[in-house]
Amino acid sequence: MGQTEEADILVNNDLISSDFHVCEVGFEHCRDTKPVEYVPIDYWVIHYCISGEGYFSLTGTPEEHIQAGDIFMIPAHHGNRYYPKRNNPWSYRWVGISGAVVQPLLAKCQLSVNEFVIHDAYDQALDQLFTEIYQQSKSGRLFGTLGATFELLEYLTTKDSLTQKINPNEALLVTIISYIKKHFSENLSVTEVAVAHNIDRSYLFKLFQKYKKTTPSHYIQNLKLQKACSLLRKSSLSITDISYECGFTSSSYFSKFFQSNMGMKPIQYRNRFVIKG
Repeated sequence: MGQTEEADILVNNDLISSDFHVCEVGFEHCRDTKPVEYVPIDYWVIHYCISGEGYFSLTGTPEEHIQAGDIFMIPAHHGNRYYPKRNNPWSYRWVGISGAVVQPLLAKCQLSVNEFVIHDAYDQALDQLFTEIYQQSKSGRLFGTLGATFELLEYLTTKDSLTQKINPNEALLVTIISYIKKHFSENLSVTEVAVAHNIDRSYLFKLFQKYKKTTPSHYIQNLKLQKACSLLRKSSLSITDISYECGFTSSSYFSKFFQSNMGMKPIQYRNRFVIKG
């Protein structure tokens, strides 16, 4: 699950905007405890259960059984009660947010004072998004923390829409593509993608052929090409550095790959966007 400690909480009092503020980020691998009732707080807290089971309720609402894959949210100014299940205590991650735009943003994720639990299967991509918020916060990156939190909210809006409209194969492909976009710059291989999602290469190939009309390899290479073009236009990195940033282990191979796809060398492409004095 990424962390070895039982729990950690990072509190952020450095307010950038009163419209949207990440108040705290944390995780906990719980032990068996008795039920505890908590007083209302003035911000919203989204929890993601990554393993085990527990129980959650807001004051005046029936108790909900929570298990791995479920989201449960504490709305601002609402009393709440939650605790782990004995013999199978839960672990969860959370992010606390406040601000004028939080409530309408959460509504787009199907989360509100009336809808505060989402039951679903465990989603590795969602787990990684919560982890990324934690890592950004722990590194003291205020804007990185904000960006990762907005990415989480965006994923939740997309996930809700996809869950209703696509079949399991398409849903799996969405998760795979999210993984590829996160790791393609790490010299990612098709085999690594298949192993990470417990499927074989041939099944991965069929998914991409059916829904993307391309191969996994071509999809990864296209992402690398898009990133290379962006870095050539917008950065001062050397061609060698750009090749490594895009997941190539050889700058000469990168140059050949770029020329075969773009019809020109990387330096020629870059020069098209340089203002000459």
